[in-house]
Amino acid sequence: MFSIKLALSLSFDTAKQIDNDMNNSTQKSIRNLSIAILVIGGLALAWTCILMFCQIWTENNIHHIIWNPEIKGWQIFILAARFIGLTLLYVLCWVFLCRTNRGLKDGDIFPKSNISLLRWSTLIAALLSLVHSNYDAVMKGESELMLDSYIILVPLIVLLFAGLYKMAYLAAKDSKLAI
Repeated sequence: MFSIKLALSLSFDTAKQIDNDMNNSTQKSIRNLSIAILVIGGLALAWTCILMFCQIWTENNIHHIIWNPEIKGWQIFILAARFIGLTLLYVLCWVFLCRTNRGLKDGDIFPKSNISLLRWSTLIAALLSLVHSNYDAVMKGESELMLDSYIILVPLIVLLFAGLYKMAYLAAKDSKLAI
């Protein structure tokens, strides 16, 4: 009888150890992927900002901005919105990944605080879609407002993922209560 209890306890301990090893390797993979995303995103943000500043302040650049006095306010708005929007999106990504990794360490797969973060990123995605649609015209000094389907489509997709994330959070919460 003692040997059966010992064998069962060893098998449960081995199963727990395997589960912990899998969780640790998954956490390491997610952490490494998060670091890669942040490094690549940081490089892309830096490259975009350097390119924007070169387009604004150097005249040797092929894609130099042509300032139009009639729409200078619109040009400044688009340039500032591009810089601020990309920077905010990168910061939100940084916060999202940090919260996710911290939550994984604490045993919380889907932190609730990330839901509002994803909703805020919807507004930034809408702004960046508007900026992206009008950036080339602003650089050429053309007085036109361009609206395309991405201004609606991209924020809706981000909002969909925010809703899916909320459902995953609620499912994880229910499974914790069931255990």
